[in-house]
Amino acid sequence: MIVHVEELLRPLSTRMPRELVSEEALATVSEVAHLLPRMSGGISLECRLEEGASQVDFMACGMLSDGSAQALADMLASAGERLRGPLWDGVRAFSREWLDARSPLARVPFLWLEYDLPRPLGGVPQPFAFLCVEPEFLKPPGRALEHRKAVDAALQLASRGLEVLRGKPMTPALARTVARCFEQLPEGGVIEHVAPLDCRGRDAVRLVMGVPRPHLVEYVERIGWPGPRAQVEELARTWLSPLSFAEVNVDAGPEGLGPTIGFSLPLPDEPRKSWASEVLQRMVEQKLCTPAKRDAVLDWPGSDRVTLEGYRWPSKLCRTIGLKLVCRPNEPLAVKAYPYFECRFSLWM
Repeated sequence: MIVHVEELLRPLSTRMPRELVSEEALATVSEVAHLLPRMSGGISLECRLEEGASQVDFMACGMLSDGSAQALADMLASAGERLRGPLWDGVRAFSREWLDARSPLARVPFLWLEYDLPRPLGGVPQPFAFLCVEPEFLKPPGRALEHRKAVDAALQLASRGLEVLRGKPMTPALARTVARCFEQLPEGGVIEHVAPLDCRGRDAVRLVMGVPRPHLVEYVERIGWPGPRAQVEELARTWLSPLSFAEVNVDAGPEGLGPTIGFSLPLPDEPRKSWASEVLQRMVEQKLCTPAKRDAVLDWPGSDRVTLEGYRWPSKLCRTIGLKLVCRPNEPLAVKAYPYFECRFSLWM
């Protein structure tokens, strides 16, 4: 179900906790929403949890299965000069190839477009494009490819997707760093998303991978993360122990991996009745999160039945949330929350 950002924000404006998203931040998101492609029924906001942090970025998810590929291609084809520049041109080229059944990119199940806010004065936000390189990501469990074949296929998909988005192939040095992250995956591990960091002015690639937690420390060490092993061991022990599968974010460059590393922490649908409540309380005690933001995170998941403007049938507005721990050299640990919401057609609650 494709719903424009503006249409999603209307019913959410009264439900959005102001502790996470201030009136000013929500106004900024709403202001730029009409400038962006109509491609999604799902949106996530990126909220900082420390005291005094008010910046909110947002991202939209387009799924191949719901017609987002065609919607994105049509919107970008008609946007003219409004959505121009190397980053938008890369997304435009990707959208065309996403629709081409002969292209390997036709196997990409979904694409995220993230926008850093506030945008340049008078300008259109530039996209930070994450493409999913795991074709089975949204499918029910079934007969999976043999691990090595699956990794090789994902690497080929990532290489082509990055080339199209960047408008050029990766340099040999960058390609070697990216390939190492794929090749060192343990059994059961998977690269989920890749994103060129050209939008941040860097010749690098953001990689999001899922790794069985018992293999996490060894994997991070094998791919060449330059930080101390003890730091990952401590993070895994303190924050990731409820998880059997750890999602890791690293930045791969020509010289190797960058020093920043992130760990995602998806929360259960009823976080107050789970381990999430204790984890967030520890974050408050360590000054990583304010009490008000803790409560807003715990209270976010749920669903409402709404009727969107222009739609005859009601929709179910579903809300979930996750956290990300970001570790940077010589800086305190940072925590971000990602409230996510999407619409689904629904005749019943």
